[in-house]
Amino acid sequence: MSLVLVIVAVSAALGLAATQGSSGSGTAPLAPSAATLGHDPYALVEADELGWVQLPISTFDDYAAHYYTYMFGDQPIEFFVLKSADGVVRSAFNACDVCYRSLKGYSQDGQIMVCNNCGSQFPADQINIVRGGCNPSPLERSGEAEFLLIHEEDIILGVVYF
Repeated sequence: MSLVLVIVAVSAALGLAATQGSSGSGTAPLAPSAATLGHDPYALVEADELGWVQLPISTFDDYAAHYYTYMFGDQPIEFFVLKSADGVVRSAFNACDVCYRSLKGYSQDGQIMVCNNCGSQFPADQINIVRGGCNPSPLERSGEAEFLLIHEEDIILGVVYF
């Protein structure tokens, strides 16, 4: 396990951390299973020794939603990160408070995230601002120079959606 953490930390430092988007390409290992339906497993992320998942901020310069999986025991927890048109890097669980039981998650249509269950459309620049209802459930994050930081405790809170 410590070898995996070292590999992830070194990869992140080199800018090679998980960069998988919805297309399924990327450099990180894939999660053993998907939490939501209709896609292959997303890139697997792990926390460092202080509990932080670190993702290079430059990954999100393409404004595309990049999907990731964090394993909480045997339970995959999915989230996505994107840069919205206002230049803010945002993160949310691949689920909402209303449709999460369907396990269908979200897809991206430009600067709109679309619920794959009910079709509700949600502007990317409102992620992490609006809470509740059928919109991507916010995932706390912070940025430090070159990396987006998400604490594993915040990710684990999302287990209720999966």
